[in-house]
Amino acid sequence: MQPETNLKRRTPIFQKAWFMWFWLIVFPPVGILLMWRQGRFTKVKRIVATLIATAYFVFPIIAVMTTTLPLYNNQKEFLVAFNKEVKELKLPYSLENVKKEDETITSKLNDDVTFIENIDDNGAVHELIMVGQGEGTDIVLSMGFLIGITNPDLSQKDVGQVLKDLRLFDESYKYQKNETNVEKNKIRYNLKYDQDAGVIFSVSKVN
Repeated sequence: MQPETNLKRRTPIFQKAWFMWFWLIVFPPVGILLMWRQGRFTKVKRIVATLIATAYFVFPIIAVMTTTLPLYNNQKEFLVAFNKEVKELKLPYSLENVKKEDETITSKLNDDVTFIENIDDNGAVHELIMVGQGEGTDIVLSMGFLIGITNPDLSQKDVGQVLKDLRLFDESYKYQKNETNVEKNKIRYNLKYDQDAGVIFSVSKVN
């Protein structure tokens, strides 16, 4: 007669409590599934835990999706890009009469063109706005310039195409009644006309 052997049954890892808690923290959808399959806690507690874990998982995703990234982390970064483009294109541009307020930094490129930087509490630049008055070529050059520094991978031909897509060269287009938007590499360009301000060209990032 063979001696009886007591074999201790091992609990599968996916049925262990620590494994469930691990996934509830690391990746809640898997943890929630394990919690319900393991049948731990009462049904009410499982529902509450599911709601909490779902919120823990979803809220950061929503926060990232709804947060618009800045064009530049600070004005210094913008100025570096500005000066680099000026040097490469050999343009006689410089920012003068710089005026900084709580949410904006305003500077003059020349008598016809004004730049406005919309900044957040940390000084990051979220939007660049060019306001141009008159019909000078500096307005067109400034628009192309802003497209170039905010989308440095674009060729001059690509920059020209963005201007064309904005219908800048379409003489039949009525800017007084309409505005145009073009998105390129997650950068949005908007062009409109205001009777008092003049040509308004804005640049911002999209998620």
